Amino acid sequence: MENIVIVIPSLEPDTKLLDLLASIRERGQTWPIVVVDDGSGEEYQALFEAAEKEYGCEVLRHATNKGKGAAIKTAFRHVLSERKTTEYIVTVDSDGQHTPDDMLKCIQAAEIHGNALVLGVRDFSQEIPLRSKFGNLLTRNVMRLMTGIDIKDTQTGLRVIPASFMERLLDIPGDRFEYETQMLLETKRNDWEIHSQEISTIYLEENASSHFRVIADSIAIYAVFFKYLLSSIAAFLIDVVVYALLLRLLKDVSLYSIGMASIGARAVSALFNYSLNRNVVFSNNSGRSSFLKYFGLVLIQILASANLVYFGHLLFPSFDTVPIKLMVDGLLFFFSYYIQKNFIFTR
Repeated sequence: MENIVIVIPSLEPDTKLLDLLASIRERGQTWPIVVVDDGSGEEYQALFEAAEKEYGCEVLRHATNKGKGAAIKTAFRHVLSERKTTEYIVTVDSDGQHTPDDMLKCIQAAEIHGNALVLGVRDFSQEIPLRSKFGNLLTRNVMRLMTGIDIKDTQTGLRVIPASFMERLLDIPGDRFEYETQMLLETKRNDWEIHSQEISTIYLEENASSHFRVIADSIAIYAVFFKYLLSSIAAFLIDVVVYALLLRLLKDVSLYSIGMASIGARAVSALFNYSLNRNVVFSNNSGRSSFLKYFGLVLIQILASANLVYFGHLLFPSFDTVPIKLMVDGLLFFFSYYIQKNFIFTR
């Protein structure tokens, strides 16, 4: 395959970067290699100069550390500007986790699958560092639950990306490790195919060279979901309190009274929730379009909630309907997130 550019984002590398470059060149691969120095500092410049002089790499430099996502975007802009005939970009980590042989496997998979994002995925059933295993499994399950994307390794840095994707990928948010997660969400929004290619599972020195900040970067990766969760909890509490007050005022437990209490409670909580989700959680400015879609979703939820609560009351007549509503709306929470993320507040 011709017209490939290899992109290696790098922060404070060691000799494993040069070992990777040597291995690629030893296999006779003459593809252009773009190394992005993400603000590593003066003491690392000898390694980057060796990458330029000994292995023919182009080194792009950030004056300060901006993050892995920002480094990938810098490479994308460079390729779009300077290498317009490029067909695929291959991103590879500089810490020794990815081998040239695995990189070639992913490129071959891209040849077969054409216009698809190819991910080099690792096997997390093996003995690997706990923080890496936990982080990947958690991200994988949250993503599958929230978006329907089922990928074994969501945080892999070995990716073959069609050049036609680059301009869209430059527009998505995220400058650090969360950018790789946002990239997967963008494939979902655009109905791009994702292909997983098995690769070696390599963690050198318990992954000590990784610059992944367990707390800060995990928060960034899950930020949208966390904000949605807090927004929904606040609206949920408003909804339940108003529902309980209205049902007490109606002094009756029937489908009519439950329905009226549900409508009143949801009207109050929905206005609060819409405003928060539109302006804070999903940062969307689609105005009237999102407003109509959101309240269409609210109407569906009201009908579903009222009927399911009433059905629960018929099954368990001795139970108060408030705890039944808590369980029903808890299940509807996940349904609502998926619809809002993918159809209402899309970027």
